[in-house]
Amino acid sequence: MSFDLKLIESFIAVAETLNFSIAAERTNTVQSAISAHIKVLEQQVNRSLVQRGRGQPVSLTSEGAAFLVQARRLLLLADQMQHPQGRIENGEPLRLGTTVTFALSLIPRALSVYAFQKDAPPVAVKTARSHELMKLLELGAIDVALVFDQGAHPMRHATIETNLVWAAADEFVQPVNAPLPLAFLDDARDLRRHAYAALDEVGTITTSLSTHPDPIGLRAVVHAGLAVTILPSTAIVPPMVDVGGHFDLPALTKVPISVYADKSDNKNRMERLCQLLLAELRAR
Repeated sequence: MSFDLKLIESFIAVAETLNFSIAAERTNTVQSAISAHIKVLEQQVNRSLVQRGRGQPVSLTSEGAAFLVQARRLLLLADQMQHPQGRIENGEPLRLGTTVTFALSLIPRALSVYAFQKDAPPVAVKTARSHELMKLLELGAIDVALVFDQGAHPMRHATIETNLVWAAADEFVQPVNAPLPLAFLDDARDLRRHAYAALDEVGTITTSLSTHPDPIGLRAVVHAGLAVTILPSTAIVPPMVDVGGHFDLPALTKVPISVYADKSDNKNRMERLCQLLLAELRAR
């Protein structure tokens, strides 16, 4: 059986994002085309690959998860045939999943060290929320995940606790007698809980709150000097600074950050990347 590679690309995009709209953006097409591609592919293989329904989250069927492995191999083989030198020399990339917060802070330094190691394969980085990345790891869509700890799991490689700190732009100015402006992601309930638990112990600091659906949007607000948020100390990079001491804000608790890894992957490839990520966490 021969497959149109566009169908395979659309299926992989849906499998890795679990979202038809995002898959369409990723493949530079429209959602209706992605849906049509999946339908045609399912007809060709005579099995259901993707579960979807109005108002229901997208997920892969068990047969879809198995087919995903084959689809990746097919796409990789096609890529190697088109670009034999680069792909054979570098090998299949390691797929690292992490949050936007870590991708913009500690990940670049770890990858710069990793890239200079002998025979290090390339690394492809995907960003998503921590719980979404765990689903991708379980599906085999990524190889390694650096995320806020998601609890005991067979793929949990190591966990390091790091301090939370009050973060703002280095030019942030708190207006006199005005509430402290706080900003968080819509679903960052744990971080908000840590912030207000610390503030409640002090009892003398009034606040205002804004929430944001997207981590890049949140960073834009904080970088503009409009609000304070809380982040792991490992994620504080310019133009953000720790402003807790400057504004006499209460100390915050520690949070666990974990590396999860697909242990069925080549151990040497995985281990080197995991150790560098953990080293970067410890260094900060």
